[in-house]
Amino acid sequence: MMVESMMKLPDDMFKQELLPYLTLDDIVNLDKACMHHKYRPQLLDKIDDVIFLGDKDVSIKASLFKWLGLRRIYLVKTKIVVPNFYSSPSFIENDYVDQFQYTQHVVMSGPIRDDIAIFIISHCPCLLSIDIGDTLQSSPQITDRTLHSIAEHFTNLQSLSLSCCSEITDIALITIYEHCHDLQSLDVMGCRQIEDASIISISAHCTGLQSLHLECCYKVTDASIISISTHCSGLQSLALEDCHQITVASIISISTHCTGLQSLNLQGCFQLRDDSIISISTHCTGLQSLALGSCHQITDASIISISIHCTGLQLLNLIRCSKITDASMIPISENCTRLKRLYVYETAITDASLIAIAKNCTGLLFLDAFECNRLSSYKLRNDFHSVSELRAVLLSIYPSLQI
Repeated sequence: MMVESMMKLPDDMFKQELLPYLTLDDIVNLDKACMHHKYRPQLLDKIDDVIFLGDKDVSIKASLFKWLGLRRIYLVKTKIVVPNFYSSPSFIENDYVDQFQYTQHVVMSGPIRDDIAIFIISHCPCLLSIDIGDTLQSSPQITDRTLHSIAEHFTNLQSLSLSCCSEITDIALITIYEHCHDLQSLDVMGCRQIEDASIISISAHCTGLQSLHLECCYKVTDASIISISTHCSGLQSLALEDCHQITVASIISISTHCTGLQSLNLQGCFQLRDDSIISISTHCTGLQSLALGSCHQITDASIISISIHCTGLQLLNLIRCSKITDASMIPISENCTRLKRLYVYETAITDASLIAIAKNCTGLLFLDAFECNRLSSYKLRNDFHSVSELRAVLLSIYPSLQI
């Protein structure tokens, strides 16, 4: 009955009102369900020549890619995983690359090389975002060649992710910025050749930048961050994990100019002290995510300030902040009740903090309290996947506890 009802829908309604809300798996399963149905030819007619939303978080297998190509289903979002045993772009059949003509968002992972990346993007004339990412199995082998091609063809680019593309240089990134003035998001995590020159350049050309990831860009200094914060005041997300040359000067500049910041990752910035974090908390009161792991000089003063000013916090990472105690964690639990993820690995908290968290943070989805040696029980030094699990352990230790 459902298939018959669908077949009665006008083609334009079917394609515009129904198909965009289905996943690729939904469409394939629908096709399989109708394999021997009398309406299957009509169904195939209805799904032909459709611009489909797609899913950049789900990779397309070769067989599905061919299936989509045969039916002229065009993808707005797509993820392509290059198999380890392929050495050329031939794994994508030329007969079907036309289905990329409406693609706006593409993710590529696996052993991506320049020839493969350039082949794929050359068939995506409408691209707004490009993500060439690292996988557990293999890292991309992208060089400046790919970036020069991107800069030449995609002047409207809004998002570029080059995670762990360690061979790219400042020269190519500067070319990107000079051509792609609409860039809103840049991720160069692990691009270890990147220096201040390219980051200062983006601040001059892409003032609408909203997200910047510089994790493990060891050569980046305060000069970059001060320039970014000064020119890109609309910044909402900034990741500086393990940028060891960043000092309080950068943090003060961020807190002064980027007051709309929602996510900040300062994990592993060893030079930061309480004055930096207090400045951030008092100016960036809309923070939802804050990572301070391995900032060993941070004390309760910072976290108390966060609990007062950043009450909408949803993620807090204090891994290996050994000076953090109940004095700040209890106020966090009382004021930041929207917390969903909390990392207090190797801090100095006691059971009192966990009891307060269990009582107040009812939406908590994950808690890492491993190696907190002041907790009374090994059961409490664990990874809890929900606040209900935490409560169960606490009640097993304190049967009369009121939670």
